[in-house]
Amino acid sequence: MFAEPEQEPEQRQPACPTGAAAADSSPLGGMPGRVSPERAARYRAEGFWNNRGLADGVESGAARRPGAVALVDGERRLTHADLSSAVATGVGLLTARGVRAGDGAVLISGNTRHGVIAYHALLRAGTTVVLLDRRCGAADVHHALAALRTGAVVVMPAAERDRLGDTLAATEAVPLELELFDARTAGSAGVAARWVEPDRDRPAAVLFSSGTTGRPKGVVHSLNTLTAGAANLARITSADEATVLFLVSPLTSITGLTQLQLAADQHATLVLEDRFSPEQSLRRLNTAGATLLGGAPVIAERLLAAATAAGPGTRISLRTLALGGAMLPRPLLEQATNVFGIEIVRVYGSSEAPMFSGSLPSDGRERRLSDDGALMPGGEVRSGSANHPREGLLRGPSVFLGYLDPADDDEAFDGDWYLSGDQIEEHHGRLTVVGRLREVVNRNGLKISLGEVDAALQGLPGVTEYASFGVPDPSTGERLAVAVVEDDTCDADDTFTVDAAGGGNSGKITLDDVVAYLLARGTARRKLPEQLVRWDGPLPRTASGKIVRSRLARDAPAYPGDLAARLHER
Repeated sequence: MFAEPEQEPEQRQPACPTGAAAADSSPLGGMPGRVSPERAARYRAEGFWNNRGLADGVESGAARRPGAVALVDGERRLTHADLSSAVATGVGLLTARGVRAGDGAVLISGNTRHGVIAYHALLRAGTTVVLLDRRCGAADVHHALAALRTGAVVVMPAAERDRLGDTLAATEAVPLELELFDARTAGSAGVAARWVEPDRDRPAAVLFSSGTTGRPKGVVHSLNTLTAGAANLARITSADEATVLFLVSPLTSITGLTQLQLAADQHATLVLEDRFSPEQSLRRLNTAGATLLGGAPVIAERLLAAATAAGPGTRISLRTLALGGAMLPRPLLEQATNVFGIEIVRVYGSSEAPMFSGSLPSDGRERRLSDDGALMPGGEVRSGSANHPREGLLRGPSVFLGYLDPADDDEAFDGDWYLSGDQIEEHHGRLTVVGRLREVVNRNGLKISLGEVDAALQGLPGVTEYASFGVPDPSTGERLAVAVVEDDTCDADDTFTVDAAGGGNSGKITLDDVVAYLLARGTARRKLPEQLVRWDGPLPRTASGKIVRSRLARDAPAYPGDLAARLHER
């Protein structure tokens, strides 16, 4: 049982049932979710939902462990008392700017203390927070604002104001500098505010997930679903208040947000790594005494490679690696456990169903290699959908409420079952993910929708056909490539150029031209291709006309093209 915070909110509001009542205070309009009243009641009765409030996190941590380190951001270390004070001041700042419960907010942030403080403050102010990474494109911001009612507050780094300012100028959004949310402000320029526990069933956070519709899809979570996902991660990793999490995944991704939630709920320590570099990140990880790293296997591989290259006797403070997104390579597992004494746990989930299954503490090495772990408490899986006889359908306490666009829900749910897009086998309560059905590239743990990239390429001058696809990459897991069929009416000696409006003149197309075109369309830099392939003849298609991306990946080495600078340096 957690102790009550020293400065607790005015009162705890009882959560209303999942359904129309929860939607009334949401800036997203009607968002009833897919959970039936009967299952919602069961989740509450079994302790998955409504078993804790926001104040049981940051504020209770300050009461129980005021001097213990809660947050590490470079050279800055914030105790639990510091963090609680900064969050309270952040709520006061939002209140002073006219933000009220039920408003919408867009939070643009990297892995910084300002983003953590702002997120906690926005939740306590009762807003629905749309999260975007600091490297987002103008199109991402426009899409986020379009999903919210007018007058949304946009919390963003000062350095991004010039780049994204035009998008905000065309709306009624109120910009607010992210750097105002800092421990230095607490108790000085800012004034702490009291707050009321928000309804845990209403939409609390929105993340964008790459789908197959040609545009990002807004994934809506409540405080209940987020807390359930964090509790699952704690079960999988045995995390408690002594855990020190090293956060490399973007704070605004489901992987980052779940670890942020876990750190708050367990009163643990969160170490933020905003710019990953294997050698430097390894030093910072060890300096902070980090014990848990969660994310894509490629990040762990690069850290272990840096430790190995440093020579015999090099240590890693990590005790646990929680990895998902790809099957675990045996050499990685053996190196981690045999050389560095690190336990590896397998995690399966998505933005829509975070931490749905995972390894158990009792699992041995072979079990961790052979499947994707045990179903977490309350989780259910069913095989077979209208799309595929082996598609896994999921439901459970951590499954999201639905998408921003109700039309996306129609394709993503079968009744109250979420269609995962993965081929899943279940045997005695354990899952094995056989493969993906949906078309995404997983680069450094970031899932990039091929449909979204294809849609952004529409109208690309100088080509008659184009398609994006994934290529295996030893450094990033996969890399994004684009195949084009050039217009044979173009003069091969000409140079293709893209103007500021995204248009171009005929000629030989290059990777730089494709990148410039995508940037002009508002595509985020982290979604840009690293390889261009000039295809000779029509792109491979099925009888129904669909691109066969596996053929593109298989035959790409036979065709000329361009590579990003990173790939030239090998």
